[in-house]
Amino acid sequence: MASEIGPEAGDPWRSAEPGSGEGTAFAPTQPGPQVPPYPTAQAWPGYGQQPQPPYGQQPQPPYGQQPPPYGQQQPPPPYGQPPGIPYGPYGYPPYGYGYPRPATGTNGLAVAAMVLGICGFLFVTPIIGLILGLVALPAIKKSGQRGRGFAISGITLSSAWIVLFATLITVGIVTKPASVQRDADGNVTSPGQVSVFDLHPKDCFTLPPGLIGSTEVKTRTFKVVPCSTPHDSEAIGSFAAAETSYPGTAGLRSDGMAQCLKVLAGYEPDPASLPSGSLVQYIFPNKQAWDYGEHHVTCFIQFPSATLTKSVYRDRSTYTPDQLRFLDAVRPLDDAVSQLNATPQDADLSVLRQRASDIAAGAQSEVAALTSAPWPSAVQPLVDSLVAKHREAARLWSRAATETDVASLGDDARLANADFDMPDFQAVRTGLGLTAVNPGSGGSGGSTGSTGGGTQSA
Repeated sequence: MASEIGPEAGDPWRSAEPGSGEGTAFAPTQPGPQVPPYPTAQAWPGYGQQPQPPYGQQPQPPYGQQPPPYGQQQPPPPYGQPPGIPYGPYGYPPYGYGYPRPATGTNGLAVAAMVLGICGFLFVTPIIGLILGLVALPAIKKSGQRGRGFAISGITLSSAWIVLFATLITVGIVTKPASVQRDADGNVTSPGQVSVFDLHPKDCFTLPPGLIGSTEVKTRTFKVVPCSTPHDSEAIGSFAAAETSYPGTAGLRSDGMAQCLKVLAGYEPDPASLPSGSLVQYIFPNKQAWDYGEHHVTCFIQFPSATLTKSVYRDRSTYTPDQLRFLDAVRPLDDAVSQLNATPQDADLSVLRQRASDIAAGAQSEVAALTSAPWPSAVQPLVDSLVAKHREAARLWSRAATETDVASLGDDARLANADFDMPDFQAVRTGLGLTAVNPGSGGSGGSTGSTGGGTQSA
């Protein structure tokens, strides 16, 4: 049975019928979940808002709305709205709530990038610094931290270091000395750098300025070229020092010349055929190189200018027996004279006397070899004339070796040199078919004329 539920007549809440003096029927019901009205600007605190009740007093419901019975909870707010927090315009929470606090301080990656950029000389650090700087920039933009200048500085410095290293590596690759190329016989076919102690016989090269005579050479390599290329020096061989401990500069110099003259005899049996002014030179190790196990002395010929375009090597098989007999006979005297030429002018009297004795012995050895067997008839008279003068020279040099003062020794040496007659020596060479001695070759008529003082290398 249908029934009407509402306020009874006379209820003060009853409104009149339309057009009448009575109130409209209103049926109060149990309050249900209320959906708050669409937020407006009135929802902002302080604008059109009901005054807050005193502390500890329950707020009164809006006009026309019953408070919920005791113990009944308020309906939950709409989905996504925090309880008790009104929304601002367009659904955003009020200003000052819900935003994370801005990050403070300086970005650590930016600082690290700058430090690594400054320390870029450690080679690896600029790469890491560049990466950290690139990572730090977007992180700073997102977080609002300080350090953007540090990141940019780190990127700039690291990039500069990387460019510098790349340039140095490129230059090193481009300027790296080329490796020497050789044929099956060991002859140089393409220029390249070779250690001064690894020179091969027939290696041709041009000496760096100021090398000869130096006791401390920083140059450790020579650029060798094919001997058809203009050059001023040619390696003739090497020998190992006999000493087990470092003999010192003086010891290596003294032994170096004597040994290199022997090396030359096997490389070119006729040293007098070398260009005028040619010198026998050698490079010996210093103490540091010796301690590292380098005990070899390198011998080479230095020509007067870098114009030679062939090797001076000549095999003994290219000479006749009579030519070789003559060249072997005069070699001891040539070597003794070369040793004297390499002796310092201020040498002690004992050294000069030893040189004079060596020359006398070389002259006596020459005379014995030249008179040991007959020569071709056309050459025999020329040999006899040469022998007679060299006998007298041997006598004078023997007397010089016994002098007690340098002046007397010098006088005997000048008299002896007069008997080393170049025309007689030249006549024998021509009769045997040997090339004429180049003017200025000096010596006893057939030596290289002079020898170098040796050069020390590390």
